[in-house]
Order: sequence, then C-alpha cells, then structure tokens
Amino acid sequence: MIIKLKSHSGEKKKIFAFSDTHGNHRQVVIPKNIETIVFAGDACDCGDERQLADFFDWFSSLPAKNKLFVPGNHDLPFPLCLEPEILKKMAPENVIYMDEGKIILEDIHFYVLPVRPWMDGVSWLPAGMDVLITHGAPSGILDETPFGCPILRELVEEAKPKIHIFGHIHSKGGQSVRMNKTKFYNVSVCK
Repeated sequence: MIIKLKSHSGEKKKIFAFSDTHGNHRQVVIPKNIETIVFAGDACDCGDERQLADFFDWFSSLPAKNKLFVPGNHDLPFPLCLEPEILKKMAPENVIYMDEGKIILEDIHFYVLPVRPWMDGVSWLPAGMDVLITHGAPSGILDETPFGCPILRELVEEAKPKIHIFGHIHSKGGQSVRMNKTKFYNVSVCK
C-alpha cells in the first residue's frame, strides 16, 4: 500500500508498505519513485531460511533509498528463534532490520514494536511518533477476534501515532481506517 504523509519539515512523502508475502515476494509489484519501503513481517513460512535468504536478496535489490524490515511470527527461523540476532545478521547492509526501537528516515519518525502477533508484556511508545510498525494488529482494528493484541490497542490509544502499519490478518489486508488521530493500515498482501 502506498501511504502518504508529511515529514516534520512539511515535505510530502510516500511510503510503500506491505507484509505477509510468505515466500511469494517476487510477485509483489513495487511502485516507482518510492524513497522508503516498509516490510511488516512474514517474508517466509515457518522460519524457512532459504525463503528468508531469497527475500533479503530480492528486497535489497529494490531501488528505494530506505528499506525497513520488521520480522513477523513466521520469520524467526525455529532453530534460531531464541537468538533473533542471527536473523538480524542475515539482513544485507542496505536493509534496516528492526525488532524494536526508533529510527528517523526522510524526516519521518518511525517506531517498531515486536508484536508477533501479540505482546508478551507492557511496553511504551514515545511521544511525537509519526509511524508505528508492528506485525500484529491492535485488538478490534482491522483484525479478527481473538487475533488482535489488546495491550497494543491500549498503547496506540495513549500514544496516538499518526499512522500504524501492520499485517498478520490476511483477510483484512489492503484496508485502512482512521480512529481518533491515528490512521491504521493493514498491509498484508496474502489473500
């Protein structure tokens, strides 16, 4: 999905965001003239390292200046799932791998939380965030009961990011909704 927003300096920006390719990433059509591409998890099926390597090879070759990869529940290779740093090392140098934290790209403030598809504990979100990225959906927003995360919903309602990008719920992919001050995008491409 193409997501339009203004940077902190007032420039109009476009982000292309998608998730849930499950090994079919080479079928995704990437729009031209996009500076930032966000992948919100599930590049492969069940931690398939061969699929992950192929995804990273393809993703790193895309012409966007910024390529941000956020892992989903299917991306952590099962033998390696206790050591996510190994997955991080698989990412090429020109791909930004983020499991949690803040990054500023093109004067847009991004924050990533490890919601795959739920949060295990209480976390926090910083003020002034433009874009929140998770793999899992917040409870009751473009999800299917019981797959949304209630803790995430509470955090989003408190922090009020301008945009929340997520996937995981395939049936709601390609949909967006505005609630209060936040625009929510389910960017799953798997149908």
